Amino acid sequence: MPDLLEFLSSYGKVVLVCHPNADPDCIGSAYAIKSALKARSPSVSVSILTPDGVNAASSKLIEYLNLEFETSLGDACGLLVLVDMPSLDQLPEVKGLVASRKIPYAIIDHHAEESGCLDGAVYSRLMRTSSTCEIVYRSIPKKYLDRRAVQALLTGLVYDSRRFLVQPNASIKVASKMMRRGADFALALEMLLNEQDISERIARLKGVARVRLYRARDWIFATSTIGAFEASVARSLTDLGADLALVVSSEDSTSRITGRLNERFQRSTSLNLASCVMHPMVERFSGTGGGHPSAASAKVSAPPEEAVAAALALISEKLGLKPGEMKEISTRD
Repeated sequence: MPDLLEFLSSYGKVVLVCHPNADPDCIGSAYAIKSALKARSPSVSVSILTPDGVNAASSKLIEYLNLEFETSLGDACGLLVLVDMPSLDQLPEVKGLVASRKIPYAIIDHHAEESGCLDGAVYSRLMRTSSTCEIVYRSIPKKYLDRRAVQALLTGLVYDSRRFLVQPNASIKVASKMMRRGADFALALEMLLNEQDISERIARLKGVARVRLYRARDWIFATSTIGAFEASVARSLTDLGADLALVVSSEDSTSRITGRLNERFQRSTSLNLASCVMHPMVERFSGTGGGHPSAASAKVSAPPEEAVAAALALISEKLGLKPGEMKEISTRD
């Protein structure tokens, strides 16, 4: 298999595709690939596509990099590169265009391989690491990575490793190498300090106020309903101590359900939110969805209560819980 830049340089136009609500790991990886590819092969056209937006945590990094994005796929495209996502299931519109135009695509991702995700890929670089930024750093000759690109990779690594809580030995080792090449750890932390606007802060507090708690064995599950910022609310619930959080919002006849797992729970159970929960939900209720083992979402044609109940049932089945083993905890005591 050719190295990453060698493979990409064989195409005249490369589009780096970010997952929905692209985070600093995705943004940092995409920027570094684009920067390195332009340094190696200036004639190759490279752009970054964010068809479903970026998250708030990426705002300072984007400003630092002075990045501009495409929001739709143009007519001419030689190759799509899925960055920090294992399949196109998270982007149904892009997936439809890829199928209709027969556009080849590659995958660069650090999560567990999903069944069949590589069937249509012409190239893949998958590793079980704390971040996609770590894969990109390992995959690109250092002479093509300038200081700004390495800074972007360090920032993404710090973000996705949860400040080195995920796979700490490996992530700290790679971060140290990045810093020796000029990346500034303090600057990475500064770019990840993001003031939440008042709407998000209110949503997080509402989500906590509306929480329902369940205990199964030594695990704690939390569910909540909210109007927006589902991912942020789910993260706040796992930060507060839930092993698993499901947050749902509704619009017209559809519900959007977002799940998050903490690292310890995911590691001990091997539960994959994308393949074990969101994909079956999409098949049952019709809709779209996908994600990663510890962070995934789906938009389905079901009321919020039914969507949450179905997700909990799938989780119980995967974990081998017996009837009645999952018990609700009163939040009024």
